[in-house]
Amino acid sequence: MKKTVITADSTFDMPPEMIRALDIRVIASYVVLGEKQLPDYPDITQKDLFAFYQQTRTLPKTAAANPGEYAQFFSGLAGEDHAVIHIAKSSGISSCCANAALAAADLPNVYVIDSENLSGGSAMLAIEAARLADSLPPEELCAHLNAWKKRIDGNFVIESLEYLQKGGRCSALALMGANLLQLRPEIVIRDGSMTVGKKYRGTFERVLFNYLDDKLKNLPAYETDMAYICHTVTDPALLERLVNYVKDRKIFREVIEYPASSAISCHCGPNTFGMFCLRKN
Repeated sequence: MKKTVITADSTFDMPPEMIRALDIRVIASYVVLGEKQLPDYPDITQKDLFAFYQQTRTLPKTAAANPGEYAQFFSGLAGEDHAVIHIAKSSGISSCCANAALAAADLPNVYVIDSENLSGGSAMLAIEAARLADSLPPEELCAHLNAWKKRIDGNFVIESLEYLQKGGRCSALALMGANLLQLRPEIVIRDGSMTVGKKYRGTFERVLFNYLDDKLKNLPAYETDMAYICHTVTDPALLERLVNYVKDRKIFREVIEYPASSAISCHCGPNTFGMFCLRKN
């Protein structure tokens, strides 16, 4: 059986030590800061990104690796005895998946999985891929992953719609209304796209604990192996309380917490908090 190498877009927001332990190879997306286009991984931090916006009032932009860059990346890994399975950011959100698929079409033994997710949702899929890479042939593993990804439940809460409004993803009127009413929308990832879920109201801190209570009361629906937290929370003390709030329930065997990549943070801005879980089959 061919050895299978698992690769992923950098927007899968996985801790570097876990990437090394699972031997996952990563291709960077890009962040555009003014005239500079820079790899988002591992050099550009959330702090850099938010400071640039505060100083210039210019929203950073993002760009996927182009098909040629994907082709070069895959060519160094695939071969007669090696297959590549690439976990791509959702095609409904980014051009990463389409560019990777274009590159893979001209290469042998390269398979692209549309994660239909982003951030921790894509990371969970990559973890599952790495877990089974040595026990299933590539075609069988791809079939398993395409079914398994439908069970990933991901959503997040945003303190402010400012970055979404600047990026053209919501109107100025919606921003004004949300600010006046202290609305903090839940964004739900469904079928590879983002949609608005519950609209919480109140201070960001109170909303986050209400959000976690709503999430955790559905526990019978979730597997207990893992909860994956991704965020752009700027207050370390608040973040610690939130993570411990989940851990102290002693429901999940592992709670992974990691800051969102700069290419994700560009769109949501500071003070976003999300959790990804796996629904029972």
